Amino acid sequence: MSEDKYQITEKAQYLNLLILKDELQSFDTLLSEAITDADTWLSKLRATRGVFLTLNNVKDIADRLRINGSTEFTLSTRSLRKDLMFANHFRNRGIGHLNDILLKRAAQWSPQIFYESFKDNNSFKLIEAHRTIIESCINSYIDKDGRQKVFDTEIDLMYPPDAKQFYSYLSALVTKSVNWLNEASKIILSLIVHHTNEEIQELAAIAGQTNFDLKSESEFSYSIEEHRINFAETMKVLKERGTDPKILEVMREKFEI
Repeated sequence: MSEDKYQITEKAQYLNLLILKDELQSFDTLLSEAITDADTWLSKLRATRGVFLTLNNVKDIADRLRINGSTEFTLSTRSLRKDLMFANHFRNRGIGHLNDILLKRAAQWSPQIFYESFKDNNSFKLIEAHRTIIESCINSYIDKDGRQKVFDTEIDLMYPPDAKQFYSYLSALVTKSVNWLNEASKIILSLIVHHTNEEIQELAAIAGQTNFDLKSESEFSYSIEEHRINFAETMKVLKERGTDPKILEVMREKFEI
C-alpha cells in the first residue's frame, strides 16, 4: 500500500510549517523584549542567531513546497525565497556552520574581546562573541562590488541607528515569513482528509509499521483479516492474564471488526 493513501507527504509538510511558525513567533517574542541588562542583551543576541536558523528552514520548505495557491500566494513565495537568501548566508557562515574565515574576520572586527582589562570577564566576552559573529554574518553578505546587499553599509549593533535598522528589518522579515507559513498551512491543511473514529484500527496498524531507520522505507500495508487474527490473539493473551472484563469489553467496542 502506498503512503499516498495516508497523505504522509502532505501531513509531513503541515508538521514542518506548523513547527516553523511556532518557532518564529517564539523568537519574535524574545526579540521584542526590552534590553535591561547584560543578561537580556545576551538573550537577544542568542535569539538573533537562532531565528536565522529557523528562517533558513523556512527558505528550505519554500523552495521545496509545490502547492496550488492564489496568484498572490505564488508571488509572495517568490518574494520570500529571495529575501531569505540572507538567512541562508547567515546560517551557512555563523549558525549551522561556524565558518573559519568568518570567525577570523569576527576576531579582527572585535579586538576588545581580547583586551587585558576584560581577560577574566567571561560575561563580556560571551556577549561580544555573539555580537561580532552576528555582525560578521551581516557585513559579509555583500555584492560583487563589496557593498552589503541588504543595508548598503556595515552594521554595528552598538550604534543605535544601526541596531534599529537591523532589528526593524529582522522583525519585518519574521512577520513576512509567519504570514507565508500561515497561508501555506491553510492550503496544505485543506488538502488533508481528517480521519474518522471508525478508521482507528487501520491507522493504529499503520502507525505500528513506522520504520525509524531513516535510510529505509516504512511499510503501509493493512489487512482486515490480519487485523482480526492479531486482535483475537491479543484479547486471548489479555484474558489469560486476568485483565478486567470491563476493559476487554471496551477494547472490543473500539477495535474489534
